[in-house]
Amino acid sequence: MKVFIIAGEASGDKLGTEMMKGLQHLAGDKVQFAGVGGAGMIGQGLASLFPMDQISIMGIGEILSQYQALKRYIQQTVEAVLQFQPDVLITIDLPEFNLRVARQVKARSSIRTVHYVAPTVWAWRPKRAAKMAPYIDQVLALFPFEPPYMRAAGMQCEFVGHPVVTDPQATPCEVAAFRKAHDIDGAPLLLVLPGSRRSEVLRLLPVFGATVTA
Repeated sequence: MKVFIIAGEASGDKLGTEMMKGLQHLAGDKVQFAGVGGAGMIGQGLASLFPMDQISIMGIGEILSQYQALKRYIQQTVEAVLQFQPDVLITIDLPEFNLRVARQVKARSSIRTVHYVAPTVWAWRPKRAAKMAPYIDQVLALFPFEPPYMRAAGMQCEFVGHPVVTDPQATPCEVAAFRKAHDIDGAPLLLVLPGSRRSEVLRLLPVFGATVTA
């Protein structure tokens, strides 16, 4: 079994790592990977086509500022997929890059396409589901209420669960030790999550920091 798998950010690399582990568990040495990923996926044997952070973009501003480079990476990835001729192309989140790759691959082949992490069409831009349906065969959704949106647009979709529920949880002793180490005692503890992409963190962390200290 040949799998071409693409992730472009830390959260996607985490999902891709677990996906690769699962496929290796099911198929053993009969599965062969190619694609783009980060440290976790590389640790599972992926030879990344180029550094993952080269395609980690967010928003129209970043797309426009990096348009030519992004175009080159998209074309390089499409050609790599077609040369590899996988049984399935798995794209993980990062729709700005991944859906463009999937669309071009589908236009030139019959390779099965699976997109992991459903777009939030239930929150904004609902027409995205219909637009991706011609070139995405199946969607793997993180939330149980998402499959009906994808199926209504004509795609196969399964709820596979959110990775946060499988992450190790801190024990009461670990929580107490953390509070003691940082001199927090019984004060409220605020978790700040500015994002997983470097550009997100650089843009949002100063705003979050100013808000927290206000």
